[in-house]
Amino acid sequence: MGGSILEELRELEEEIKTYPELVKRIREKLERKLSEKASEFSKSLSKIVDSIQGRAVGDRWRFDKIAAADAGSSTIILGDTMIAILAALYVKLDGSRFERGLADPIILEQESNERDERFMARVDEMRETMLMRIAERAVEEVDLLMVDGPLIPIPQFGKEYVEAVKILVERCEERGVALAGFVKRPQQRFISKELNLRSKFRDSTILSAVLSAGECYPWPPRDHYVRRVRLTFRYTYLKTISDRRILPFRVDFPSYISDETAESVLSYILSTCDPMRGVPAMVMMADEEVKLSKRLIRDLYAESLESIISRFPERSWGSVMTRWGEFYV
Repeated sequence: MGGSILEELRELEEEIKTYPELVKRIREKLERKLSEKASEFSKSLSKIVDSIQGRAVGDRWRFDKIAAADAGSSTIILGDTMIAILAALYVKLDGSRFERGLADPIILEQESNERDERFMARVDEMRETMLMRIAERAVEEVDLLMVDGPLIPIPQFGKEYVEAVKILVERCEERGVALAGFVKRPQQRFISKELNLRSKFRDSTILSAVLSAGECYPWPPRDHYVRRVRLTFRYTYLKTISDRRILPFRVDFPSYISDETAESVLSYILSTCDPMRGVPAMVMMADEEVKLSKRLIRDLYAESLESIISRFPERSWGSVMTRWGEFYV
């Protein structure tokens, strides 16, 4: 608790030190930019509203044994390289009893001459691969398995990730498990292309203007064939709470999920979502338990450094110090 208060005080102190005139100018420009964006979107609303009709989700979920899986990552920038820490876990709920499964954490190191952007892309791919693999371990004895992220494969990710997605889908179909991907920050423009809206706005932005709490679109979930894995997935967007500041989330399903089961999953999400954030409780729990915050990694780094530093001569310390000395300066 004390550490949390100190962290908040440190951030507040940094804000106080920011030059007031700079803060004023940033606010003026930011307010102007946001106003321009809202005005542009408002002008396109009439066509959007005429093209899209949300569907109310019925109260029909009947899942007794539920699991959610998530993965997290964080990076430390050392003097001459970056390292990334990756973790994944699942949480199962059977009645009132929780069970957890952990993947063995992975530490990736940036390769010699590997660009920062390429390294971060490799981290993202490995994290999502770990997510699919830990989810596959959670399949036994559950009725519903939710993955905190997309099931529709991410286009730029490679063979190991794709194979992990396929194995997860196959295992769930074999076991009769309802599988769903809960996408908190969808980036696609499926809807605007399908309806020829000629809009540069993303699906979640467009649907935020149309859907009310408890409604989804499209219905039934729309098929999306992914040629590289030779699998068809289904997707719909769900508005979980009435707060317009929370955009609709995308929910992905494998092709074997029927409309009835898909609606049961959406109903479960609505019945258990957090009233402030709109995210289902099990997904939130998995997300919070696997989160590798900057503060946590900073503390773990400091503890590890203090543990090993006395075993090596001072001249070698530079290899394990952060590039800009941010934990000490």
